[in-house]
Amino acid sequence: MIADRIMLAEIWRDNEKLRFLIVGAWNTAFAYLAFGSVYALFRGEMHYLVICVIAHVLAVTNAFICQRRFVFRSQTGWLTAFLRFNLVQLVVLAAGLTALATMVEILHIAPLFGQLLVMTITVIASYLLNRVYSFRRS
Repeated sequence: MIADRIMLAEIWRDNEKLRFLIVGAWNTAFAYLAFGSVYALFRGEMHYLVICVIAHVLAVTNAFICQRRFVFRSQTGWLTAFLRFNLVQLVVLAAGLTALATMVEILHIAPLFGQLLVMTITVIASYLLNRVYSFRRS
């Protein structure tokens, strides 16, 4: 049992992509729950794209903390990494909003399902951009 724990700890320590997938699963669930919660609260009062932006702010804060700490283990300055991370996330948000609007307005896909599809696609871009830009090693 101790050997199994040691082996799992080594796998966790040595595999950035695995850490990204696990933390990413949490971040994705958090982001989708944030979108769903804000959507449920304000769908009659706010446009779904405004709801998406609000959920994005909540999700990005959570994702930055988790990715910085657990995935990339960044030692760069907090503010520099946070600004870079947010820049990447704004690019991802712009692409996601465009894709979501296309799915809802043109393809007539429900916003909750459309957002799930968008998040699935943007996770790969987010990993690559954050790895080479936000949390790059000096």
